[in-house]
Amino acid sequence: MNVLFDLYGTLADIRTDEESPAFWERLFLNGAGFTREEYLSRCRAAAEELPEGGEIDLLAVFRSLTGKRGEELLRFAKFFRESSRERLRLFPHAKELLSALHGAGAGVYLFSNAQACFTHDELRLLGLENAFDGVLFSSDAGMKKPSSAFFEEGFRRFGLRKEECIFVGNDLKDDVGGAHGVGMRCLYLETEQSGRYPHPPVPDFFARDLFEAEKVLLPLIGKA
Repeated sequence: MNVLFDLYGTLADIRTDEESPAFWERLFLNGAGFTREEYLSRCRAAAEELPEGGEIDLLAVFRSLTGKRGEELLRFAKFFRESSRERLRLFPHAKELLSALHGAGAGVYLFSNAQACFTHDELRLLGLENAFDGVLFSSDAGMKKPSSAFFEEGFRRFGLRKEECIFVGNDLKDDVGGAHGVGMRCLYLETEQSGRYPHPPVPDFFARDLFEAEKVLLPLIGKA
């Protein structure tokens, strides 16, 4: 049995603000060399070149805007994210849940709509850099949830079979709908960051927090 997790809004609570004038002033004072309008325009242009369900790679956007390369480019991406980030913390029982699943013999993976240039560092800050048997970010896959191509890439990359996996996420469209789109079951975790939709798919399992999620998942592993 393998348990595949979303990150933001599921295991971790995050808040960023890229709209704040103070954020853009901080970037300017530190030599960013581009404006908010230029950044958004470059993101839109990159997105227009993608197929349906595609995901841009912000590192490539930053490279085109700044001309930076290598470690200098990664440092800029880290500064960009740190400057916009207002909150980052694990939800209660996150580490304990992942440890319990590993202890029960489950494979534990991260499948996240996220930018690798931001999220590798944030996993380290959260103490989760070694918590997963495999990690797939949408920026690396070039596709994002709920696209079936995103999940299929993860299955291929890590040698997983959908019938041996369950997805855990907090979004009814991206997580539940995406998992169902490839024939995978999904546990829906309702959090403050969960989206609201008029006609959402119905999850296979439901939990109000990670304590309840553990009570649902561990018996399923035992039956696998």
